[in-house]
Amino acid sequence: MQANLTTYLCASFHQKGSPLAERIKTFGLTGGIASGKSSALDVFKTLGITTLDTDYLARTVIAPGTEGVRVLQTAIGGEFFLDEKLDRSILRDKMYADPHLRSQVESVIHPLVFAEVKLWLSAKISSPYRILCSPLLFEKKQDQNLDGVIVITLNAAEQLKRAQLRDHKSLDQIKAVMAAQMPEKKRVEQALYLINNNGNEDALKSQIELLHHRLLHD
Repeated sequence: MQANLTTYLCASFHQKGSPLAERIKTFGLTGGIASGKSSALDVFKTLGITTLDTDYLARTVIAPGTEGVRVLQTAIGGEFFLDEKLDRSILRDKMYADPHLRSQVESVIHPLVFAEVKLWLSAKISSPYRILCSPLLFEKKQDQNLDGVIVITLNAAEQLKRAQLRDHKSLDQIKAVMAAQMPEKKRVEQALYLINNNGNEDALKSQIELLHHRLLHD
């Protein structure tokens, strides 16, 4: 039976007496480019849920004046910087065409992001559960020790359309990003919950509210 919200049960996340069952649950949120991760995260925030966006962290750890940006400039050179400010758009485009450059950038940014995530996970919160949003959740094994992962799905044609409108990039540039990410089918296979975002914002909100109710009572 098809539904907008498809549930995949995974008993290993909910074994009675396990360490996960004795603390506030943390769920991952991921999806491909322009799938609607940020929009979904905003809905969770309005529901009073504690959230963390690793895309936001990736920007803040290399903000102007930080040690992170100085290390990054040393690692990749000054061609991506103007007056010591990183040109993220140019860097992002070249990263997906140059695996070595991408590896250099990730070797600087990812350890800094992971350190911030570790601090966030250890903090005491009053939220009934929390959401960790990351586009590379599975690729970087950030899903390990979580209580499950929510995957935002979107058909490829709509994904391309939304990505072009949002990022003002060419079709080839968007396809390069998509090719570098985990295939949709593989993400879906690893999901505990699926949210279909082929519809409008109201449809997305309704699905998240339904999922929220379930997470409160599971």
